[in-house]
Amino acid sequence: MGKENQDEWIVKCPKCGRIRESCRHVSRDDVRRILRLLDAGVEVYQADDDREPPESHVHEPPRPVAQAVQPRFTLKDIVLAETTREGLLDALTELRHKGLMYRRWGLKKVLKKTKGLTLLFAGPPGTGKTMAAEAIASELGRPLHVVNYAQLENMWVGETEKNIEHVFHTALDAGAVLFFDEADAVFQRRSYMATPWMNRDVNVLLAQMENYPGVVVLATNLAKVMDRALDRRIDIAVEFPMPDAPMRRMIYEHLVPKEAPLAKGVDFESLAQKYALSGGSILNVVRQAMRTSLRRGKRHRITMEDFIRAADREVKKSLLTSADHLQAPPRRERIGGYA
Repeated sequence: MGKENQDEWIVKCPKCGRIRESCRHVSRDDVRRILRLLDAGVEVYQADDDREPPESHVHEPPRPVAQAVQPRFTLKDIVLAETTREGLLDALTELRHKGLMYRRWGLKKVLKKTKGLTLLFAGPPGTGKTMAAEAIASELGRPLHVVNYAQLENMWVGETEKNIEHVFHTALDAGAVLFFDEADAVFQRRSYMATPWMNRDVNVLLAQMENYPGVVVLATNLAKVMDRALDRRIDIAVEFPMPDAPMRRMIYEHLVPKEAPLAKGVDFESLAQKYALSGGSILNVVRQAMRTSLRRGKRHRITMEDFIRAADREVKKSLLTSADHLQAPPRRERIGGYA
């Protein structure tokens, strides 16, 4: 506690009386938090009449800051580029042989500790990053903890930092793979323009990752906006590129069930060559083709025309979401003989 704070405020414990730094009932961090709030101008009153029950965030039932997910996919379920698959296999190799690397091969003597593994999955939307995170957990036989950003951040001073520590400790105790989807939302690059608490939160996240002995996966579509200090903390960076034509054909063959009533003439090779879509968009095409077929009746087969219409619709959807409907195009009218 600073001397100016001691002169300005007197902190009393209801059981111990006046305290300086801390006591058995009030910790030093609690005292500092109280002083910060008082210095910020927070006022507390005890009403004489119509007293209402206090609303204290400390006693609210804790809500989970990470969702436990049972992995549904394995590496065999995902169509990946060869370089992407190699990166995932490198990660699994280290995790499966960590005891050999750190003890028998002496890596622990060099690092003085058993290091965890942090993976960065970077690539456009729909390229399989989330499925790959589930596949990593599935291959290791572990649950997947998906961080809930809405619960991670808290308006109270110091609570977000506690939530960050809690999410790492909970994943470690459960032996889970910790997954930050859309990680650029919380690992944004620190700067003088950012708010102090945003920079502080990133500092806490980086410190937790530095000493975390478990597995952390960060997935992002915007790797360029993430903090540069992540570079040395990321052990393996895996790129998830847009699939090429041969990969797109394999994705069509993988996503269309064998039970689906395909008509003669459905050509996945032609669809893959004509439409440069991600795996997630191809799934949308398959579902739309099924819907179009069902509108004709349950006994009708899914035709090549259904797939083409669905693919055209998916391409137009991406154009629709990128259009600015608030900015109307200039309108020209002929008025009184003038253009």
